Amino acid sequence: MIRLNKKKKNRRSGFTLLEMVLVIAIMMMMSFYLYSTFRTVNFSHLKVTVVNDMHDYASLTLKAIQNNLCNATSIKKGDSITVDEKGEYVLINGTNALPGFSQYHAGSDKAKWGVKLKFYTDSSSKTVRVVIELKDNAYPSSGIAYTDEVTVYCPSCKAGNMVKLNGEGSCKFTLNAVT
Repeated sequence: MIRLNKKKKNRRSGFTLLEMVLVIAIMMMMSFYLYSTFRTVNFSHLKVTVVNDMHDYASLTLKAIQNNLCNATSIKKGDSITVDEKGEYVLINGTNALPGFSQYHAGSDKAKWGVKLKFYTDSSSKTVRVVIELKDNAYPSSGIAYTDEVTVYCPSCKAGNMVKLNGEGSCKFTLNAVT
């Protein structure tokens, strides 16, 4: 005689509620780790982009200052190489040193980077060392800062006309023709 097991006949195949909740919990934990990984990668990419932009801005600014200083006939204290009030533009003789290349804005009227210029002169070698320091104003908590410098030889300068500058915020120079 063949016996039928009624329990096997009525049993349905599928997942229980407990198994489904367990799978959802595991998927939520994995999605949290994936999200944090993507966020870290995105933030590090942002930092690299900001540093690259700072490098470009500092290099262009120093090149403009270098071009003007190497033709200078005298270097004195004054206001001819400065940063404007907002910290947005480097001004040489009152005009933007890099026309067409201005800073980004941090969403407000404030410039993206804080710019600081320092000048050091050496009249014995007729050189001026210019240091530019940039600080990220958009994300101050990031601590991103960039410093670059250039030393410019001023062959047209008379050593007696070069005033000693030790980190002054600005310096003045004249571009008179050499006679």
